[in-house]
Amino acid sequence: MEGLTILRTALKANGFFSLVTAILTLILGSTVVAINEMANGQPMTFSIQLIVFAAVVLIAAYRKKTPTILVWVIIVLDVLYVLFGFYNLSIVAPELSVGGELLIVVTNLLVALFAIFQTIGIIKYRKSLRAIN
Repeated sequence: MEGLTILRTALKANGFFSLVTAILTLILGSTVVAINEMANGQPMTFSIQLIVFAAVVLIAAYRKKTPTILVWVIIVLDVLYVLFGFYNLSIVAPELSVGGELLIVVTNLLVALFAIFQTIGIIKYRKSLRAIN
């Protein structure tokens, strides 16, 4: 059950990181330029989306039986977030402040780490389930 521990830890970290990011974006998005740039100029919409995502991730993390398909959907959403973040950096980079670029890169790296550990966790968890049967 080592895979389940890795998976739950990664999901919890992802969920709480998303929730904290959403709250900070909601509070500071209209005053801090870097946060506003990370939210593509729409801090309210970005925050609401992150709060919904965080709720889904935390529900998956704390459920007794973790639904595999939901974990894969979360991983895909994390990967898409990272890909679109770097795509935005390549397209919008001249218009971003240095702080905005740095915030986007750091956030993308953290989300990529969450996706990697969630993938490792779900693969180990699935292998352990097969070993039991």
